[in-house]
Amino acid sequence: MVVSLDLPRAILTGGGSVGRLGGLLANFGMRRPLVVADSFLASPQSGAVDKVVAAMSTSVADYGVFTDTISDPTTESVERCVDALAAGSYDSIVALGGGSPMDTAKAAAALRTHGGRMRDYKAPFTLDRPSLPIVAIPTTAGTGSEATKFTIITDSETEEKMLCIGLAYLPLAAILDHELRARGVSSVSSHPRP
Repeated sequence: MVVSLDLPRAILTGGGSVGRLGGLLANFGMRRPLVVADSFLASPQSGAVDKVVAAMSTSVADYGVFTDTISDPTTESVERCVDALAAGSYDSIVALGGGSPMDTAKAAAALRTHGGRMRDYKAPFTLDRPSLPIVAIPTTAGTGSEATKFTIITDSETEEKMLCIGLAYLPLAAILDHELRARGVSSVSSHPRP
């Protein structure tokens, strides 16, 4: 039996590991990232986007923040992210959040690089060509999206949930920092917050 295991090239883990984001971006040559998150993570209540931006500041002078993600991303919501990527000429993505912001980021990276529509890439099609590089930083436990080569997007026209498969969706790196876990949502965390 032959087993193939596809993983991000770098995985940083531990409390405070997000502080190494700037160096990670520099090592991979990412100079102009778009942070993709949800509106809660950008709020003062969470402060997660601010922590990520502060960590990037050591190596990145220019970046953008996109927080127009939705639960169960649709082709329309992904297109808004693709438009933001194009408008800012971003060369990479920092995906911050749970499965929905990460799926949005993965799909947008593929569409920005390869064009077309998301339905062009649904299974059984496999997209193994490189897309914009992604550093994934989960704030929930359980989806595993930071280390998979899959994304699920709902077609806005047909309401079909489309599984999209391939290395194009696999983040280049992941940062697993428990200090960024979403607060007050025990159903999305595998262990209690200190």
